[in-house]
This record gives sequence, structure tokens and C-alpha cells, in this order.
Amino acid sequence: MKTRIKHILMSLPVVACTLVSCEFLDLKPISEASSVNFYKTPADIETAINACYASLQNNDMYRGNFVTMMEVRSDNVSDNNSGASGGIYYNIDRFIAGADNTVVGDVWAACYNQIYRINSVLQHIDVVTNPAQRAQYEGEARFLRALTYFNMVRFWGDIPLVLDPITTQEAYRLKRDPVETVYASIEGDLQLAQSLPKSYSDNDDLGRATSGAAKALLAKVYLTEKKYSEAVTLLQDLTTNYTDVYGLETDVADVFRVDNKLNKEILFAVHYSKSIAGETSSIHDAYSKFDLADALYDGYERNDARAELIESTRIDGQYIVNKFADTKDPNTLGVGVDFPVLRYSDVLLMYAEALNETGYSNDENGGAFTALNQVRTRSGATALTAADLPDQDTFRRAVWQERRLELALEGHRWFDLVRTGQAIEAMRAVKLDITEDDLLYPIPESEILIMNNPTTFPQNPGY
Repeated sequence: MKTRIKHILMSLPVVACTLVSCEFLDLKPISEASSVNFYKTPADIETAINACYASLQNNDMYRGNFVTMMEVRSDNVSDNNSGASGGIYYNIDRFIAGADNTVVGDVWAACYNQIYRINSVLQHIDVVTNPAQRAQYEGEARFLRALTYFNMVRFWGDIPLVLDPITTQEAYRLKRDPVETVYASIEGDLQLAQSLPKSYSDNDDLGRATSGAAKALLAKVYLTEKKYSEAVTLLQDLTTNYTDVYGLETDVADVFRVDNKLNKEILFAVHYSKSIAGETSSIHDAYSKFDLADALYDGYERNDARAELIESTRIDGQYIVNKFADTKDPNTLGVGVDFPVLRYSDVLLMYAEALNETGYSNDENGGAFTALNQVRTRSGATALTAADLPDQDTFRRAVWQERRLELALEGHRWFDLVRTGQAIEAMRAVKLDITEDDLLYPIPESEILIMNNPTTFPQNPGY
């Protein structure tokens, strides 16, 4: 990611004023005049896209609240402090968060602010006249929009699908569009984003979305929709035609080292810098407040190196999970650990799962067993055989367990539990009785009250 991305919100107040809206249904959209005044050159489009990347660092996205809604919600992590911050995190963990929960409301607003920024970029993309440059900027914007909507549709189900900048008056007429409609838009954006470069030669561009990231995210979308054959096609491409770009690190701990950022295992990550105020990560603080499940620890074999990654080390007077360990900068008091969104090990596990879902094979040298065991043996775990996994269901459950162990604390567990139908059973195992209604978060109460239309903008069941 370009260095100037890190400074964009501080050094460009005009951009901040024109691209950011404070509330989804209290939009203060840029006027046509200010829009035209800003979007004049390709550099302006690049600046605006950089701001969209910067938004991912927001505390209401990957810097904090996504951790709560994607991981703490699951059976991997528990929040046992009911009094902290008025219980807003505890209530999410225990499935008692209501529509007035501020974490849920803040995430909703942050996501739609991001969508608004991206739509503004796409509306003015024609100021870029160089075809290759235009295609790259559009591909990046579409990737970021797809990522945002993919998170949102999994959080809330039916949501307003907004594909253009809208006025306040237009916002009041929005409705909750069906999940299928939202997924179709996500697929379309990612299909276009596959035209992005495979990699970037300029170091300043490292960290931007690539064709590989678009393919991997689209494969995850297809897996969620149970479009297994489509997922196989993309994942096979990634595992055969992208080996010059991606692969597993020899030592799994190297994936997360702060001096090894954007290594060959990272397809896409949210980038942080501990030396710049406002650009630091807080993942170390997030997991220091929560307790990890015994079942997660117990899942690792004796020689599995990944077990050490979820242990904690005392650094700067605080216990920090090793996977996200870094010393604090003395000035900002923050750390610079990147948050991995898409990793190559995730690609391999998705490939194993998708292949098995299209048809179980007991061929230990076939694609499914090979992909699964590449991830396992890299960390010192024992390779699994057809005797261990003699049918489709045992293989399926082995992949699910491997995803839990490999991707622990990286924001995948809750979504994995929901998409595989394990959520109710898994939460019962940690003594939380939930229902189908708990698989989605409530629509923020403020949005329900403002829209005041239970036909076109209803609350999710159970709230």
C-alpha cells in the first residue's frame, strides 16, 4: 500500500469533509459542485481510493469492532467482564445484545460510510482516461466494495444495496434488499476486480488489491453460497497459476512477524504503522481483554507450532497473543501488526473443502488431501490419511476443524460456524443456547426508527 495512504485522512481535510458522512441515514452528501471540484484528475481518484483503504483501519472495522463481531461472538473467545464499557462487548459474546448496542450501530455506520466513499470514486472514475489506470482504480474500488458488502450481508442478512452516491432524501426511500441481490452485486464486483494486476512491481503499491485477492474473496463468497464448483475453479487457478506470487511460509510464525509484512502468504491485509498516530493497530489490546476457549487450545497436536501463536507473551507490561505480538512505539503507544484478511493457507483449506463438497475422493495424493495436509504438516501436525477420513463427512469436519486451528483469532470463526451450520451446536458446547435468530445481528435501532417501515425495512427476527 502506498506510503501516502497512511497520511491521507490527516493531510487532506478537504477529502475527509467531502468523502465521509457521519451516519448512514443522516447523510450529508457532497454537492455536485464540490464533487466536480475535487474529482478532476487521476491523482484525485487515487487519493480517494487511498482513503477507502485507510477506512479499513477504523476502530469500527478491522482495528477493533470487527474482532468482536467476527471472533468474540464465536466459541473461540469469551468476554467474561460484564461491566466493561457498559457490557457492550459482553452482550455480543453472550447473545444478549439488542438493537441499541453501540458496537453494532457503529459498525453499520462505518460500513455505509465506506460504501459511500467507494461509490463516489466509481461515479467519477471517467476522469481517468488511461485505460489501464482506469481499470486498476475501478478494480480496487470494486474489490473494497465487495469486501464491505460481504461482511455486511453476513452480519445482517438483507441490507440496503447502495451502488451510487445518494442524497438524504433518497436514503429515506431505501429498503432492505434480499441477500441474493446483495450477493449478485458482490460477485459482479469481484468478477471485474479479477482484471487487477497479479502483483505490483512498485514497492509503493504493495498492499493494494490484486487479481489473486479478488479470486480468493470471490471463492469465499461462492463457498458461503454453496456454489462449490465455481469455488473450485477459482481456487484451482490460485493454487496452480499463482505459485510465483503466493505460497506457505516455511515457519507459520513468520507469517505474522512485523518485520515480514506482506509476505508470500498474504493475499490481502489491513496495513498498520505503529510510528504514525492514528495508523496503529489495537489488536493486541482487543485479545488481551478476552479469554480463549480451552477447546481451541486442546485442538492442537503436541508438536503443532500454531499452538504457540495463540499463547500470550508479556510485552511492555501487557500480555499479548503471540500471533499479533509487537512492541509498542514509545510515542504513539500503539503497535504495527497488520490484520490478515486473506491468506494462502485459507485458500488451501477452501480448496480442500470445495473439492470435497463436489465429491469425496480417498486419493491421498489428490487435490483435497494434498491441500489439507499442506496446511497441517507445515505446522508440524500429522498428515491425515484416507483411513483417518474415510468419507465425505469426516473429511468435511476435518477441514472445519483445521480452519479453526489455522485461522484462529483472524476473524473467520463466527462466519465459518454460520455458513457450515455448526453455530447452534458449537455455542451449546460452551453453554450458550442460541436459536436461528441469533445467527444475524440486529439492525441498529436508530435505522429502524428513522425508516419506520416494517414492510420495507423490518427488524431481524428475535430483536
